[in-house]
Order: sequence, then structure tokens, then C-alpha cells
Amino acid sequence: IWLRRTMRWLIPLLASAILYAIAYSVCRYGFDVKLVASRVPYDFGLLVAIAYLLFAASRRIWAYLVLLSFRVGVAYIGSAAKIAYLGRPIMPDDIYSVSALFRILGAWGWPIVALPLAVMGGLFLFNLRLTGRLRKTALSALFILPAGAAAESPMLYHAMDQFWGNTPWDQRENFVWRGATVHLTQELLRSIDDGLIFTNLVE
Repeated sequence: IWLRRTMRWLIPLLASAILYAIAYSVCRYGFDVKLVASRVPYDFGLLVAIAYLLFAASRRIWAYLVLLSFRVGVAYIGSAAKIAYLGRPIMPDDIYSVSALFRILGAWGWPIVALPLAVMGGLFLFNLRLTGRLRKTALSALFILPAGAAAESPMLYHAMDQFWGNTPWDQRENFVWRGATVHLTQELLRSIDDGLIFTNLVE
């Protein structure tokens, strides 16, 4: 029983390591976007932390693995592809370009854009387990930690800027020096502090 439980709790670490290695390789060799090696441990560490929180709140392992794979694929490979074609990675404010993307893609907008987002959201909600102290704690952390980070966003992203750097005019440079998970977290905090998230939502 102890061995089974230990192996079970290794799943997020092993899955994150495999997915990160695949995403890193695709970014580098498929799209010529190479993450700075010295920054990879920090980015990977944040990804693992998120993976463990999701795992602790999950009900089915297969759904968890699909959700984690989708999240890594979008954040890393999606960003690398966007850099290759548009010169910049996926950013938090890209969500406000979805309506324009629908107009451009027409009928293809739903299967290309809406369906993956719906699958990702559906998997997250479908896979939640609301029983047990550990799962309730993990689920609370998934909501409370982002809310707390948003409240302290100026302090957090300024500290991240000092450590990882920030080049506003070159988001590709930011991406390769941070990694996708750190980059999206850092820019999301900046967007919240600048009021871009709420301003665009109101508009």
C-alpha cells in the first residue's frame, strides 16, 4: 500500500518531466525557439507545483494527464508556434483577440479555437473531486493562491522582473529567458496590475 501511494504521488513529477522534455525539444528543434538552460529549473519547478495541485484535486488520473498535456502543449508548443509565425509567444491579452480570430476563421473558428478551450475547461471541472481534506485543500489553493497573487501583483511581478528580467519590446526574448510557465505567470500578474484584464472584459 505504501509503495502504491508513493508511486501514485510520483505521477505529477514524472508526467511533468516527460511533457517538459517533449515540449522543450519541439520548441527547440521544431520551431527554433530555445529556452535558456539556466532558467529551465525555475520554470520546470513552477510547472511541477501547478501539476501537483491539479493532481491533488483530481479524481481520475487519465483525465488529469490529458489536461496537463493540453496545458503544456498550449503554453510551450503553442507559444513556440506563435513566435515562429507572429514573432511573439502566447500572452494573457491574447484572449481578447479570440473574437477577431473567430471572424477570420469563420466556421472553422469553433473546432480550432472554441472546442479545445471547452475540452480543457470540461476536463478540469469533470475531474474535480470535492471530498477529502487534501483534495479540498488543493482545490482551495488553486483558487486562493491566484487571488492572493493578484492582490499582490505589483510586488510579485516587480520581483520577478528583477530576477528574470523584462524586455517589453521583445516578448520572444522574455519567453526564452523565462520559460512558458514563468512567462505567462509574470505577464498575467502585470496585466492584472495594469488593469488590462478587467478593462478588456468590460469592453
